[in-house]
Amino acid sequence: MKFNSDLSHYQNLRAWREYFFSSPKTDYALLNESEKAWLRAFNESLRQLEDKFYPIMDAKHKELQARVADPADWLMEFNLDCLITFYLREDDPEYEEDDDNILMEIVEMHLEKSPLRQDWGFGATHMDHAESVQDFAGECHCYLYHQFYDHCGMDWRDLFRIGSLWVDIKIDEQSGVLPVIQYEKKT
Repeated sequence: MKFNSDLSHYQNLRAWREYFFSSPKTDYALLNESEKAWLRAFNESLRQLEDKFYPIMDAKHKELQARVADPADWLMEFNLDCLITFYLREDDPEYEEDDDNILMEIVEMHLEKSPLRQDWGFGATHMDHAESVQDFAGECHCYLYHQFYDHCGMDWRDLFRIGSLWVDIKIDEQSGVLPVIQYEKKT
């Protein structure tokens, strides 16, 4: 299964969840050592991606907050997201030459790290986000890797289908509700 270009992002995520719950699961303990080594390397590359992009997003967040605080600036609100798109390998059976070949998209909203949130979420790579200690003994999972196996509805073997990724940092700048000169109806 891959993303269907006729569906929205959220419809695709729903389709992945339905697929996940209706198909057999691969037990992590039954993966061979080569597969586990690839998954550990993939986890490490995702951790490095978080380490690279979190400071960029944090700097953008501070810059946007300063604009919101400036009464002379029109900006009143903003959203700051990191969209990471994972593409199929070219040798995947579902790969099509004239298709986007998106396997999965993960959207991470950038939120200011409060004392309660500093140890969780995108960019908290000092923390282990692994769900089950007995299955992942000796492994330390970054948040994005945790997202794949715990929130995206993907089986371990689906991760082997990833060939490349793309990162978009998206900023929605919003003015908020602005007053309009009222029309006075003359009778």
